Amino acid sequence: MVKEMKDIVLSQEYKFGEDYKKYTVTTQRSVGGGRSSVKVTDATIYDGPDAGITIHNPVSYFSGLCEEGLLSGLVPDGKTALEVLENLCQRGFSEKYSNAPEDVHARLAHEIEVIKQKEMVGGFLIIQDFIKYARSKNIMISQGSGALPGCLVSYCLGITRIDPIKENLSFERFLNIEKESQSYCIRIDAEKGGKPLIFDYLSEKYGSGMPELLEMLEVSIKEWVELSIVKDTLENISGSKGERIDLAGIDEDDPAVFDHLLSGDTEGIFFFDKNDPHSYSTWWHLDDNGKWHEYHEPLVAKNADLYEAIRPKNMDELMAAIALDRPLPEEHVGKYLHNIKNPQNITYECQVLEAILATTYGCVIYQEQLMRILQDIGGFSPEKSDLCRRDLSKRMQSTLEEWREDFVNGATSSKIIGTDTASAIFNELWDAARCSFNKSHVAAFSLMIYEMAWLKVHYRSEFMEAVEKYRGKKSDI
Repeated sequence: MVKEMKDIVLSQEYKFGEDYKKYTVTTQRSVGGGRSSVKVTDATIYDGPDAGITIHNPVSYFSGLCEEGLLSGLVPDGKTALEVLENLCQRGFSEKYSNAPEDVHARLAHEIEVIKQKEMVGGFLIIQDFIKYARSKNIMISQGSGALPGCLVSYCLGITRIDPIKENLSFERFLNIEKESQSYCIRIDAEKGGKPLIFDYLSEKYGSGMPELLEMLEVSIKEWVELSIVKDTLENISGSKGERIDLAGIDEDDPAVFDHLLSGDTEGIFFFDKNDPHSYSTWWHLDDNGKWHEYHEPLVAKNADLYEAIRPKNMDELMAAIALDRPLPEEHVGKYLHNIKNPQNITYECQVLEAILATTYGCVIYQEQLMRILQDIGGFSPEKSDLCRRDLSKRMQSTLEEWREDFVNGATSSKIIGTDTASAIFNELWDAARCSFNKSHVAAFSLMIYEMAWLKVHYRSEFMEAVEKYRGKKSDI
């Protein structure tokens, strides 16, 4: 028996301001062999009245579809979606971490529990499924984007390629149990031409409305020219030299690569090629009437002098250079430039602070560092540290003194530092919060830059052949 249903779902669009979209979602539900299945046959924008709309949380709605049979092709009989997710995560965890300490095991369990409470188990299984399919068809997928690389579950599932433990990334920066989540806010980048192939797979397995339904959940699939350049370079190398390169296994400390990024010979390299940029960043501008407007600009390095001054010698310094290449107060950038040239003069208020800031020469550059200071010195929970970070970044004067009091009390009760020192550190966090950057995002960008530069250094002709093929092409915005 097949039953068709139509639901109207109110979805908050992830933009500045309170923008909402309404969707009509059509599903077909059937029962056969003792199992129920669901197909999403259509998902379109609904322009009718708000009256009568009872579904206000797209994530909960989608979770319901998953429980009712949307995951019938992923969850075997006798298993739950949660058990499948746990098994996949444990398998990936074992492959990536041979002797992980107990706190890393605990983090994975915690993330799975939060994903369960957020009703996102089904969504993660479907994202993992279509990325696994894409890679099986040799469709190049990016290392990750936004705050998602901070999620250990995503790393274990193969959704992202950035190790959140190695890079000290924060899960709560991506998903906080203490903040309401009405969307996934996940971006997946694929090579040019990869998006329709992924959509075809989703449509065949889950129904033709599935790609549109992902848009409602803010799971976006974008096409990135740079991924096509990398893929074609690897294929050129295989064809000309018979070598198969696994980028996950290349040396990330090759001095020749960092020297090349400063040589000026950066044509074709993501972020450093100013003459033929393929990708664009999105910004929002508030006009005099209080309306937000979207605009785009080439995603390229803007301050050549900054890179020349830093002269990155490793991935930590490359990430810092990219994070600082924004319109920032001169004193914020100047502190890093001074410290990197005079590391012997750097002082820390306590050893805990040194452990957090050593890789950035005593400077708070990343949001994740700010959160770690709040946790390790102020005794904040990861969730609380993310809420505080957000308020400090938004310059919320109304909550400032309350956060300060909590931090000082936590720091002094643990006897790590005294009251005056704790208050001084909090002042530094207040100043740094407006300038701090999401390390998860910059880590993924930096890895893409490094891999492209590595290919150009070691396989120049094959790399430039791919660059020529995509000259003038643009990535999705």
